[in-house]
Amino acid sequence: MSRLIIFSTLSVVCCAYALTRGGAPERIGAVILIANFQLSRWVVAPFDALFGKVEWAMFAVDLTAFVALYVMSLVSARYWPIWMAAVQGVVALTHLAGLWTDFIIPWAYGNAVALWSYVLVGMLAGATWRHRVRLRRYGIDPAWRGQLPPSYRDGQSASDARFPDSVGTGR
Repeated sequence: MSRLIIFSTLSVVCCAYALTRGGAPERIGAVILIANFQLSRWVVAPFDALFGKVEWAMFAVDLTAFVALYVMSLVSARYWPIWMAAVQGVVALTHLAGLWTDFIIPWAYGNAVALWSYVLVGMLAGATWRHRVRLRRYGIDPAWRGQLPPSYRDGQSASDARFPDSVGTGR
């Protein structure tokens, strides 16, 4: 039970940080994680049957979160969404491991799914912190690929690239 309290506190703090201090991708990432964590709690099997077999409802929730993060990685100017999508993909695929065996160890299955959540929350906090650093350093942090100037896409550093005035805050 203490692990649940620790994770809940950590996720609330990190998601609140992303929602209040992050750019648009960080805020969207926080909403995806909040929805993922809440929906997972709603669809989880009763405790006596928890992780005793493949949790199809949780697989659907985790797969949806993976798709959302992957799509965001395609349009975002940030690198972290593809890393979070990869971690979320591992979580989703972990649910399918039970298809190859008749016996699932509930403790191992539960930990294989749950422990990656700490990584996701940490990545979101780190991404938000990096967003704040880029804003302080450059004064701007483009959120989406379409906001990046052609000179930046051609390989110039962010400090040498000329950003349009409308890019501003990365929101």
